[in-house]
Amino acid sequence: MTQVSQIDFGPAASFNPTAVEFSPDGAQLWVSFYTPGEVRVYDAAAVIAGTPTVPVVLTGGGGFVDLAAGAAGRYMYAATLFNPQYQFSIANPAATPRTFSAPSGSRGVASNSDGSQIFFTVASRAVDGGGVLAVSVAADGTLTPDATVTPTGDVPWGVAFSAAEGRVVSSNSGTPTSVSGFNPGDPSSVRTVALPCGPRLLNASPSGTRIFVACLTGGIAVVNYVTNSVPLFDAGGNIESVETYGPVGGDSQRVYATSGATDEVLVFTKPTIAPIPAQTVREGGSVTFSTTVKDFWQTLQWQSSSDGGSTWTDIAAADRESLTVDAPLSANGMQYRLVARSAFFDDVVSSPIVLTVTPTPVPPMPANPALAATGVELPSGMLLGVALMVLGFAAVTIRSRRRAS
Repeated sequence: MTQVSQIDFGPAASFNPTAVEFSPDGAQLWVSFYTPGEVRVYDAAAVIAGTPTVPVVLTGGGGFVDLAAGAAGRYMYAATLFNPQYQFSIANPAATPRTFSAPSGSRGVASNSDGSQIFFTVASRAVDGGGVLAVSVAADGTLTPDATVTPTGDVPWGVAFSAAEGRVVSSNSGTPTSVSGFNPGDPSSVRTVALPCGPRLLNASPSGTRIFVACLTGGIAVVNYVTNSVPLFDAGGNIESVETYGPVGGDSQRVYATSGATDEVLVFTKPTIAPIPAQTVREGGSVTFSTTVKDFWQTLQWQSSSDGGSTWTDIAAADRESLTVDAPLSANGMQYRLVARSAFFDDVVSSPIVLTVTPTPVPPMPANPALAATGVELPSGMLLGVALMVLGFAAVTIRSRRRAS
């Protein structure tokens, strides 16, 4: 990834940035800081151009940990480890924010799909344990926290909302380390899956079918609602946060993760498959299809179809960028394609290619097989005489047969 801009905050000992978030219209870049306790709002275009302007600085109670833009585009929410929790105006960031107190503070915040509910994680407490606190947002922006917390664990950390499933997903770094999902307002719907890592912040794919969970042990867990699985990818470092980018309602195009072990931002880009040309081969031969798969993938699989692409079958042991197949005449019209798979993205499938198998040519019959078999080349005059002899013999034979009849 090419670095296009950098913002210098000041001495590392004095500044501890924790989260970044764009406003829904992309015009603002918000950055939260645990130390000092503030949020800074930058002009996004200026930052991207490499000429960041003086930001709007919003001070608070300290310990800012996470940011989330309300889906309606009017407010930016900030979770703080120390109360209160904040609702800032995107149109006028310097305006006095609305606040409320979350029991034991919060580490994570997320919005539902229309901005009418905001979810904050809250640490364990004697009344109802740790979990997620839902806050209703009225038309005028007034905040009304629920009376109870949906329990998801003793040390809840990050939270995200899956628009596709209508479920809230929260990570727990206590005992056990896990992720939990539930329908808003229905504690009985909580389902928990243990994770062999220390879950931190998490983020949903634009479609909401995947939830990406950053793990302190260096992994990225992916809650996949389509396959009902939770694969864990070893990202090779202390992963604190993860963000996704892609079209609204679609698959992620990139996944970003911060590594505390290497002080890097890891970028995983959805793969692309270079075009594969069709092939023509004579029967009995073989043919090789080749391509190049760029960016992030975990497995490759070639498939074939004998019914015009209606159904596809995996080809055994065909898991590389090239495929060699035999070409009997019966393979004429077979279609092939390559599938690139990973836990992070939907399958990427190449355009189907058609194999054309031509039959082996039949050698032409010689004009006179009897003469051709001798291998002797005769002068044209002799050829005429021989032809007459043959014709005469044939005529005699015919006449004799007629006489016999």
